[in-house]
Amino acid sequence: MQLTLHLTNQCNLRCKYCFVELGPERMSRDVAFAAVKLGMSDKSATSGLLFYGGEPLLERQLIYDVVDYTQAIKSKTGHTFYYKMTTNGTLLDEEFLKFAEKVNLTIGFSCDGLAQDDCRLFPDGSGSFAVIEEKIPLLLKYQPYAVGMSVVDPSTVHRAAEIVGFLFDKGFRYIHVGVNYDRAAPWTREKLAILESEYKKIAEMYIKWTKAEEKFYISSFDMKILSHLKGDKYNIDRSKMAVNQPSVAPDGKIYSASRYLGDSNFQIGDVFSGIDKEKQKMISEKGAVPLDACAKCAINTRCNYAYDNLNYADGKYVSDVSPVQCAHEQTITPIADYAAETLYKENSAMFIHKHYNDLYPIMSLVEDKS
Repeated sequence: MQLTLHLTNQCNLRCKYCFVELGPERMSRDVAFAAVKLGMSDKSATSGLLFYGGEPLLERQLIYDVVDYTQAIKSKTGHTFYYKMTTNGTLLDEEFLKFAEKVNLTIGFSCDGLAQDDCRLFPDGSGSFAVIEEKIPLLLKYQPYAVGMSVVDPSTVHRAAEIVGFLFDKGFRYIHVGVNYDRAAPWTREKLAILESEYKKIAEMYIKWTKAEEKFYISSFDMKILSHLKGDKYNIDRSKMAVNQPSVAPDGKIYSASRYLGDSNFQIGDVFSGIDKEKQKMISEKGAVPLDACAKCAINTRCNYAYDNLNYADGKYVSDVSPVQCAHEQTITPIADYAAETLYKENSAMFIHKHYNDLYPIMSLVEDKS
């Protein structure tokens, strides 16, 4: 089983678009260890743990303790654990990166590049760009495959392509571009038009870098290309992933996904009593029923939000796709298709290899290490 462990609701930054309700909550060792045992309860040979927050590095010792605990389990039983962490990066240092390298803990580095100081601020209102810029070379020294994770906000949408370019130029080859979908975010038609323009710039980057035989992954584009190749199976596979990674709050309560933390309607158990499989299944089945408008949409099988996007209202679970999410999917899909079609027609060896060769990830890794 894969579990997201929300180690703390505390953070040393005050990002303007953060969805976590900051507070003093911290996960105890007892809760964390119980979560580990729960993650092994499905009898599979492996478990995955994602350390999340708040800022997980505020609970560095707990991370060490959990990894030590799981390594002791592995030595006794052979059960294998995989570790990931999402961090704002400001507290990264060589000691932790050496530890992460030793135990094969993969790091997701939240960074908005040159737009960092627009949204990712310290509590005193000062920007964090100077701090994270110093951390990037150190991170990539130990983890060349670290994921650079950015968020596009209405206030920074005009810099989306610049953010991607910055991350690429700094050496990130795995880049995740997310969008602030909070309903309170001031998206307008004008801002969405700017987003479309920025995505077109990123598409040209994607084409240019691919032609240059660069190995890279831009989530928003590569996932859309994958959605074309997988067809109806795309959202089926994504739905399975959602079911397979519940989130554990600092107090040990388990929720169907991180975005539902604290909402009792989406609580599916706790680490001590286990998961209510029936409720988990019911929520999953509800999420598999899209809105009528989504069901009739031409890109519903390729949309990241047509499924598993629930809200609880008037005593029932309902699909709840926001207008911005809908507009985003209708905007990015044809642009990603344009990039893919351009490269396919030009018979780009890198593009064909990357998207049509199932062995590409393994072969690429071997090439990089040789």
